[in-house]
Amino acid sequence: MLIDGKTIAEEILAEVAAEVKKLTKQPRLAAVLVGDHVGSRKFLELKKQAAEKIGIDFRLYKFPADITTQKLRKEIVGMAKAGVNHGVLVELPLPPHINSQYVLNAIPPEKDVDVLSEKSQGAFFVNRGEILPPAVEAVKIILAQNNIGLRGKNCAVFGYGLLVGKPISHWLASQGATVSVINEFTLNANRYTLNADIVISGVGKQNIIKDDMIKDGAAIIDFGYENLEGRITGDVDFEEVSKKTSLITPVPGGVGPIVIAAVLSNLVDLIKKAN
Repeated sequence: MLIDGKTIAEEILAEVAAEVKKLTKQPRLAAVLVGDHVGSRKFLELKKQAAEKIGIDFRLYKFPADITTQKLRKEIVGMAKAGVNHGVLVELPLPPHINSQYVLNAIPPEKDVDVLSEKSQGAFFVNRGEILPPAVEAVKIILAQNNIGLRGKNCAVFGYGLLVGKPISHWLASQGATVSVINEFTLNANRYTLNADIVISGVGKQNIIKDDMIKDGAAIIDFGYENLEGRITGDVDFEEVSKKTSLITPVPGGVGPIVIAAVLSNLVDLIKKAN
């Protein structure tokens, strides 16, 4: 089955739009872009379109790639303290000279729509978070809509990054799955993937997952995002792998729109919990 992320996202956004209308003030989301990373800029444009479509005031703040960690953190502290901003997000990745976690820690949990500060992550990893990280929420929605339970399932997760691999691995295990995390140092990844009922990838490297790595009937969720000559590609060799799967997300148009909808849903949920 091919997952239509745009349709799922539209359903979520319709629900969020209804909640926005019930609020006494228009929600505002402050988004930070450092430098001019093509993928980050595109993703923020899509977030802006989705937000404005459902009545959320989306404000984009751009900073030069050579900004210092201290200067960027100070700017974000100011955004977070401003009462008019109900949520703050920092689009990753940040330039390598910046201490990303120190910057993300400037966002208080009540405005952390991406669940990326250490306080927000801490709450999530002990299963006490107010909201789920957007990538986790997207996986939860896809699996639930397709009646895929996790207890006793084998899952292979490619990558252990802050946005995708790390939170998803934790959540899958918390739901009763057996989880194998595959990184660049993993020897013979096929050992894990050929036994996996569910494969999730968020590495950002084109076609690293081939059909000979996947068992028949597996569910594949591809967060991969690499822009090659203006063309967006996923981690999975879609043409070949899709012939073997019970469920697969395309890139683009798969999990990305659902993640965006989850970010905006998180914003509204945090506002409601604060009132």
